[in-house]
Amino acid sequence: MYGIKEDTKSFSPYLLLAIGLILLAYSLLQQVWLMAAAVVIMPFLAFYLVTVLNKPYWGFITLFTLNYFFIGVLRYVSIQNSSVLMDSFIVFLLVCIFLYSLCGGKIPWQRANNKLLYISLVWMIYVFFELFNPSAVTEAWIFTRSSFYNFTLLVVLTSLLLGRVEDIKKILFLLSIFTLIAISKAFMQRYMGFDAGESAWLIRTESYKTHLLSSGIRYFSIFSDAGNFGSNMGMAAVVYMILSFYISRKGLRYYYRFVSILAAYGLMMSGTRGAMIVPLGGLAMFIILNKNIRYIVGGAICLLFIYVFFAQTYILDSNRQIHRMRTAFHPELDASYLVRKANQKRLAEYMVHKPFGEGVGLAGVEGRRFSRRFTTEIPTDSHFVNIWVQFGIVGLCLHIAILLFIISYSAYLIMFRIRNKELKGMLMAMNCGLWGIMLSAYGNNFFWQYPTGYIVYIFQTFLVLGESYDKELTTEQMKLESI
Repeated sequence: MYGIKEDTKSFSPYLLLAIGLILLAYSLLQQVWLMAAAVVIMPFLAFYLVTVLNKPYWGFITLFTLNYFFIGVLRYVSIQNSSVLMDSFIVFLLVCIFLYSLCGGKIPWQRANNKLLYISLVWMIYVFFELFNPSAVTEAWIFTRSSFYNFTLLVVLTSLLLGRVEDIKKILFLLSIFTLIAISKAFMQRYMGFDAGESAWLIRTESYKTHLLSSGIRYFSIFSDAGNFGSNMGMAAVVYMILSFYISRKGLRYYYRFVSILAAYGLMMSGTRGAMIVPLGGLAMFIILNKNIRYIVGGAICLLFIYVFFAQTYILDSNRQIHRMRTAFHPELDASYLVRKANQKRLAEYMVHKPFGEGVGLAGVEGRRFSRRFTTEIPTDSHFVNIWVQFGIVGLCLHIAILLFIISYSAYLIMFRIRNKELKGMLMAMNCGLWGIMLSAYGNNFFWQYPTGYIVYIFQTFLVLGESYDKELTTEQMKLESI
C-alpha cells in the first residue's frame, strides 16, 4: 500500500506489550513513580519500533513530521547538539530498512540507483575534501556536517520508501496540513502576541532586531525566522494553487486553493520582501511549462497584475504589510538592500583568493563560535552568498549547476515525457515551488535550514524520478484495460 509490499515475516508487538503492562503494574504497586513513567512510555516506543520495522514507510512519515516542527519545539525545550537527534533518527530509519529487507521485506533497492543519487555523491565528495581546506576548522565542519550527507540520505530514503504516486499525494496532503498549522501559529502570534518561549527566543538570539521593526512586526510562526517562514509560505501558495488545477477530486481542489490563499497571506505576515519572488518566479515557471493556452494567459495576467499592483501603484499602501512588500520592487531605495550589496562587495575582494572557500561553517556571524575572522564578521544574508563564502566559487558553481540541472531536467520530463495529467500537475507544482524558493534564497539564508532543506531534497527526488512514477501509472492502466 505504501510502496513496500507486506510480508508474512514480521516483528510481533504483543509480547513486548505484555511485558510492558506487567512492569507497569509492578512499579505502581511499589510506588516507584519514575519507573512507572518510564514503563508507560516504553510500550508505546516498543510498539512504534515494531511498526517501523514492519513498515519503514511510517518511519519516513515520522522523519518528515519531526523535520517540520523541529525548530518550533526547540524554542520550548533546550537540547544540546539538537541536530544529533535528527541524524540519529535517519540512522535508525536506515537500520530499520536493512532489517526489514533481511527479514524478507521487499525494498526496491534499484530505485536508489538514479541520477540524483550520483549528483548528490559528487556534492558529498566535494564537501568531504573541504576538510583539507587550509583555512578550514575541523570543529566547524563537524558541527555543520549536514551539508555533507543530508542530500544523499534524503534522496536514498525518498527513493526507497516513496515509490508510488500515492506516496507523492500523501506527502503533499500532509505538507498542506503542516502549512495550515504554521499559518495558525502565525495568526496566534499576531492576534494573541508572542508566548514566553518565543519572547525569550527573540531576546536571547537578538532576533528582535530583525523581527520587531518600526515598519511592522515580522511573524515567524514555528520556523527559524521570518525569512524561512515567508519563503515556505510562498512555496506553499504556488504548489497548492497549481495542484488545485490538476487534482481530480473536486473537494480536494477547493481545499488546496484555500491552503494556497492562506499561505499567500502568511507570506505577507512574515514581512519578508525577498519571499515575494517565490510566487512571481513560480508563476513564471508555470507559464513556461504549460501547454494549456488558458493557463498560460491566466498566469500571465496574474503575473502582470501582481507586478503592476506592487511596483506601479500605491493602492492599500497604508497597510504596513503591503507597504513593506511593495518596497521589494524598489530595492534601490531600501537601506538594508544597499548594506547587503556593500557586504557582498567586501566579501568579493576577500574571496578572490579563496576559490574553494573559507571552510565549512565559517560564513556569517553564526560562524563566530568556531573562529573569529573576516568572513565571520560580515552577515551573508543570502544562501548563495553563504555557500560562496564556505565553499568558494567552485562550490557555488557546483551547487547552482546541481539545482539548475534538477529544475531543467524535471521541466523536460514534465513537458515531453509525463503523460498522466494528475502526475504532471503534481510535478509541475513542485518544480515551480522549488524554482521560486531558489530565487528567494538569493535574498534569504534559509535554503538548508529546517524544515526547508528536507522538503527541497524530497521534492527534488520526486521530480528526477518523475518518469518512473509515470510508468507505474501506465502499467496499472494497461492492467485495467486488459481485464
